[in-house]
Amino acid sequence: MITGLFLAGLVVKERDDRFCVACHLHEEKFKRFTTRASSDLAGFHHRKDTTVGCIACHGGATALTRATVWTVAGFDTLRFLVGAYDEPTRMRVALGDADCARCHTPILAPRVRASMGASDPSTEASRGVEPQDEGNSETNYHAIRDHGPVNVRCVRCHTSHTTDSDEQSRFISRSTVQPVCRECHKEM
Repeated sequence: MITGLFLAGLVVKERDDRFCVACHLHEEKFKRFTTRASSDLAGFHHRKDTTVGCIACHGGATALTRATVWTVAGFDTLRFLVGAYDEPTRMRVALGDADCARCHTPILAPRVRASMGASDPSTEASRGVEPQDEGNSETNYHAIRDHGPVNVRCVRCHTSHTTDSDEQSRFISRSTVQPVCRECHKEM
């Protein structure tokens, strides 16, 4: 009973970004997140839908990752309470494609998949961008057929909190993406 009440209270509190920032010391990221002009991908998502907060991406998309996030948060809370908490230098529960796919599925709209020769959109493996940003099969990574079997996690290219790109580039930084591309395309 007490555990259930605690978890219900946690679900309510974790929807308040200030609750997250209170322990995670991300004031600078929070300011970018809530400003009118987006300077990073996270802020862009929040500007499009103000209900999108920290927990939307960092909460865990599957039951297992959700439980892992809560476990890590529980241990962090205990360490904080006893004075032994240090701000982590990296995420201990990595974002997976399932975290992105909660909102970005399918990645390519049916009209683009059809133009690529896919006859049945329901069987087409898809990763996505907004329809207005899809481009064509020559300029959009996700629309290039040869990239279908390539397994690159979304967050390798779509970094949420970096500021070395802009909205026109869909917040994809050349300095981040080019090394990923070079893993296969050595001549770049």
